[in-house]
Amino acid sequence: MNTSILIEGKISVETVLHSKYRKVLTLFYDVAKLQRKRSSKQSKSVKRIIELVKSRDIKIEAVDSKWFEKNVKGKTHGGIAALISERTYQKIHELLKSKPRIYFYLDGIEDPYNLGYTIRSLFAAGINGILMRKRDWHEVESLIIKSSAGTSELMPIVLVEDLIATLDIFKSNNYTIACTDKDNGQSLYKSSLKPPLFIVIGGEKRGINRTLLDKSDVTITIPYKREFTGSLPLHSAATIIGFEILRQQQYDTPK
Repeated sequence: MNTSILIEGKISVETVLHSKYRKVLTLFYDVAKLQRKRSSKQSKSVKRIIELVKSRDIKIEAVDSKWFEKNVKGKTHGGIAALISERTYQKIHELLKSKPRIYFYLDGIEDPYNLGYTIRSLFAAGINGILMRKRDWHEVESLIIKSSAGTSELMPIVLVEDLIATLDIFKSNNYTIACTDKDNGQSLYKSSLKPPLFIVIGGEKRGINRTLLDKSDVTITIPYKREFTGSLPLHSAATIIGFEILRQQQYDTPK
């Protein structure tokens, strides 16, 4: 079975070139577009990518606009695409080799765009890695890469089959387990979010089940300004928590 995928756009291609988790197999570029816009900023950045690919002895194919119309889905590819290898996902023991850090478990996430936006936000906030339930993301990986602005290729990601066993492993390594709960728990802004920390965020449809909540050391609630019974999208909740962690790291003074 062919497990390679086609990605499009300068940001996606360039990020995979700098990723430790997969390789560029073949680079495709629209030679006519590159010549027409050879003085533009976009064209110069594409040329830099081509030179980098040449230096690594990766296969390059000059194609035309019809090739892009036939093979890519979007319209914002900028005349560049790449065939890339299957991603290598990390293992829990690899995460635990490093100094105590902060990891997020995204429970119940299914939409590739939502996942991509979440990874982008958590990467920007400095979160050290993401864990998710094991599933086959192959068919939507190009969407995840694009919506994450390439950060999915830089962020350590672990796919797990048993969340309860995963929590036990992190607890045995002295990680604080924090779960989010819309109605019950202490305010995010009164919580100490220091490493080693493992945060579980539930999907907006199902939330986090009771077993997981009982396993947690602390339950965190994001306070609302007004009366609202709904849940925040997972991406929004993860972003708020991720940047509160960053704020505490950078601006909280030791007591």
